[in-house]
Amino acid sequence: MTIDLRDVRTQLLIVVAVLLLLDLAAVAVLLSPAGRSRSARQQQYEQLRMVKMERARASASTQGMDQKIATAREQEQDFDRERLTGRYSDMSELLSHIAGEAGVSVSDVKYDEQASKEKDKVAPPGYDGIGIAMQVHGSYAQDMRFINAVERQKKLLLIDTVSFSGMQGDELTVSVHLTTYLRSAA
Repeated sequence: MTIDLRDVRTQLLIVVAVLLLLDLAAVAVLLSPAGRSRSARQQQYEQLRMVKMERARASASTQGMDQKIATAREQEQDFDRERLTGRYSDMSELLSHIAGEAGVSVSDVKYDEQASKEKDKVAPPGYDGIGIAMQVHGSYAQDMRFINAVERQKKLLLIDTVSFSGMQGDELTVSVHLTTYLRSAA
């Protein structure tokens, strides 16, 4: 029986080629998701799920943004209408009304746009701060009713300072400085 070396060599090459193909297939299986362990697949799944949830949360905050902006604009307009006076005359009328209800008289009313800017008070964008200085004359109880009524007003009147100015008989004179805001013309 003669063995032909060429036949053996050909058979060996075929066996080596088949083994190489099996090795390549084994490597492909190991690198594919099917070849990974269950815990590795579970870990990757959880990681991808967390990324998806984070992206969903980030995009949820922007959903309906146009409606949120429209609502904010309406709320700002309501605030302006309910809490801010539109003109100096409106402020004077309001303060006169409060003084009348408290039984005090008001004198030396001065409006000053610069005073509110100098006191480290920064008006919100779109608004001008207005300082109001005045003298309030009445009994102690009447002056306190006036100050309390100003603080309880729906209109935005912020009391900065209250100082005793003098007393004549039963009438106490109190200096009051307020700050309020007007919508900027610009």
